[in-house]
Amino acid sequence: ENYDTTNLVRDTLAILDSNTPVIVRMETLRRATLYARNDPRAAKELLAKLQGRATAAESAGRVDALAWFDAGYLAEAYKQWSGSKNNSAAGVDGYSWVQKAISLRGDDPQMEFAAALIKFTAPHVTNQEALKRAMDGAKSDPLLAKNLSARFNGRQSPTMVEILSSEPNASKSN
Repeated sequence: ENYDTTNLVRDTLAILDSNTPVIVRMETLRRATLYARNDPRAAKELLAKLQGRATAAESAGRVDALAWFDAGYLAEAYKQWSGSKNNSAAGVDGYSWVQKAISLRGDDPQMEFAAALIKFTAPHVTNQEALKRAMDGAKSDPLLAKNLSARFNGRQSPTMVEILSSEPNASKSN
């Protein structure tokens, strides 16, 4: 609560270097979102910097999946925490940027976990395919396994088995 948000953009960008794992990026962007709630100027600047980083790389002909991921995940985190009040990401489809990052990067279970979290707004409303790919990747990624367990096995959330075994559009047989 005593964090100086004038440093938010600089500090966040310093953490999001190319060697930072996706799970750490997710937590960094989540924390940045919490800090930015009290500083709309910093919130807007951070999203603009991340979006600019992604489009600049693309304009230069470089593929930068992590830049698209960062911008997309931040936009969706803003939406989750801000609602409609002072939302710097209003009208931004961050989920599509995360999907773009996944397509650019290829097989990345941590990004799939992020995609599943973005779509996980209520029981039975999730990207089940992304969650399945994240679960498969967690078999060889202890950090991802720990995060999946914390998010989808907590008291307030259905378990992964409950999510994956329920089919919202499935017809019931008698």
